[in-house]
Amino acid sequence: MDSGALSALSALGGTMVGALSSLSSTWMTTRAQARAARLADERAKREDLYGRYMDEIARLYAAALKSVGVDYERLTSAYALSGRISLHAGDAVVEASDNALRYVVDLALGPTRSAEEMRTMMDDRSANVISAFAKACREELRTLR
Repeated sequence: MDSGALSALSALGGTMVGALSSLSSTWMTTRAQARAARLADERAKREDLYGRYMDEIARLYAAALKSVGVDYERLTSAYALSGRISLHAGDAVVEASDNALRYVVDLALGPTRSAEEMRTMMDDRSANVISAFAKACREELRTLR
């Protein structure tokens, strides 16, 4: 084989290898950036959903403490958010949201509490359903990094 042809083939081969490595590097970088953007979007969507659910549960909780009966308008909103959580969240978050909703409904159906009873409930960890839900959410969101 002619040395000029060998040089040309070597140059062409080197150019092809360089182009392929550049192309594959760009493809991998773009793919990684797209995945990071999807995860960040999913995380933001869940944070918003979980936050709105905690707001509704807190309102229901406060209403349940001061009166007997269920605020059905807020309960409907909380159930709708709970359903959306079931679509997106893992089992631990879904279970924590269900427990919170059940606890607040039970609280609303129970007797009216005195100020002393409310204060005692503040110290009872099992009564802090919003914190338990938040903890489950925090653990799940930690995995979306």
